[in-house]
Amino acid sequence: MKNIIIACQTLNDELNLAINETHCKYPVIWVDSEYHVAPNHLRSKLQQEIDKLRNIDNILLAYGFCGNAVIGLTASTANLIFPKTDDCISMVLSKQGEGFQRMKATYFLTKGWIESSKSLIMEYLNALKRYGEKKTKRIYQLMLKHYNQLMIIDTGAYSVEDYLDEAGEIAKIADLDLIIEKGSIWWLKKLLTGPHDKDFCIIKKGQKVNITHLGYQYDEQTHQNSFGIVC
Repeated sequence: MKNIIIACQTLNDELNLAINETHCKYPVIWVDSEYHVAPNHLRSKLQQEIDKLRNIDNILLAYGFCGNAVIGLTASTANLIFPKTDDCISMVLSKQGEGFQRMKATYFLTKGWIESSKSLIMEYLNALKRYGEKKTKRIYQLMLKHYNQLMIIDTGAYSVEDYLDEAGEIAKIADLDLIIEKGSIWWLKKLLTGPHDKDFCIIKKGQKVNITHLGYQYDEQTHQNSFGIVC
């Protein structure tokens, strides 16, 4: 079986750790995290990468649903397999075999998100240069007024301590509690090794991802899924 991985750059550290621990030798196509800004752009980029592949049996997509960006993807060149989870935050926060519920009013960070050019911290540093400390502080207090916590996820793939100062500064400015939560890379390891069971969406070659593959209920009359999102 010839497999290839298409992965978001924000999962670089976690996926590389999973690859090392599983001794997986599949090639990886990395996609810039900036595509996350707009689900339609992410969908288009992923489809481009899928369409370019040749002589591949399975495409292992290291993405969650990502704002429904995967809906509409066509498995044009190989079977498409990806975790059945909302996004990479849910992917690395969930515990294997346990139900997962995302904490409310919490802004989540990992090393990959922190180092992204559009991350909360990078934008903060850019704003400091452009607006100065006083105006930047007001901007971030307004941006984060609906959050109570700033969480750094310790996935085991990097040193959390390296990012505490920057995250702590933003938490202080926005009056948020800075917390650290233990994460896991079990889903990425299982993506690499299998079995690809109920934890995954499996789209056969030639098929297109639709909302039912993600486990949502769909109402033909209202054109809404079970979360009230118009499709």
